[in-house]
Amino acid sequence: MADLGDDANMSLEDRHAFMTERLQQRNDIRKSEIQRKKEDKEAPKREKCEHFHENLNREIEEIETELALSSSKTKEELIDHFDGITVRLQKSQKFLSESTLFLPSYDISRANDSLTKLQNILQEKRSEFLPKKKFAFKSRKGTDDGKDKKSKKVESGEMDLRTVDLADCKVINEINKKLSMQPEEINQKDVALAELKSCVVKLYGAPSAIHINKLEDCQIFCGPVSGSIFIRECANCVFVLSCQQLRIHTTKFTNFYIHVTSKAIIEDTSEVKFAPYNWNYPLIEEHYKLSGLEKKRNNWSDVDDFNWLAADEHSPNWSILDLKERILMWDV
Repeated sequence: MADLGDDANMSLEDRHAFMTERLQQRNDIRKSEIQRKKEDKEAPKREKCEHFHENLNREIEEIETELALSSSKTKEELIDHFDGITVRLQKSQKFLSESTLFLPSYDISRANDSLTKLQNILQEKRSEFLPKKKFAFKSRKGTDDGKDKKSKKVESGEMDLRTVDLADCKVINEINKKLSMQPEEINQKDVALAELKSCVVKLYGAPSAIHINKLEDCQIFCGPVSGSIFIRECANCVFVLSCQQLRIHTTKFTNFYIHVTSKAIIEDTSEVKFAPYNWNYPLIEEHYKLSGLEKKRNNWSDVDDFNWLAADEHSPNWSILDLKERILMWDV
């Protein structure tokens, strides 16, 4: 094609074709540059995703191997064996929580499902190899039993103290207070609430885990938690919580409004009632994306009671909160 400078020898049709070709070349160059910049920008994110999958898949394979070895362990070895697997699962869950900032939601959901499946297998193995006694006669002397109970209480108390001490954010020893934490304080961090009485606590954000110990007459609200929420020794409380897994121990006369993607588990607990999660605040949708929880997947009414072994009868320790008793709208 002739150069545009040679105007005298070009027809109007040739000029139009020349200009169209020149514009197309410029547009192709511009698109190529945009694509190059996009690829340069996404390269670190892609590398992070590859690093995450490589490490998590390796950890999952090793945990599966450990679970498969359970049958070869002695009873004395099994407690440490299962505790070690529990720690590895907690670290994997935390690794996932810390990676949600760059992972696609599909990858977060798949990883959550894999870890939940392993957690369920672990619980099944515990029940199979370390079953709880259905019935036992108590010694009338009671000397050894008393020591054992006291020892267990001390161990439990020490564990609670360590958990609270290691938490990134905490509220401890408060009475008649209205307290709140903002996203910048708690997002992707471990939170602990302990020794509270007649308090209202609102956690506006997406923590990685929450540990709750010894609360009385309290109302606790929290945004979506990517990992687990552990509750111990609470009474006459209301919990409005969203999480991947919920564990409730030694708690009574308490209502739970929950969104849980696996299921709630209760132990040594009575007179507790459950309803669907119903708290809302301005940034909650953003926090759901950050946590990786599926909003449409809520097993709020699927509760396992570790103290109730009869499969064909409903546990008397928990129930569904009647519609007439539920709070329909909470004050943000």
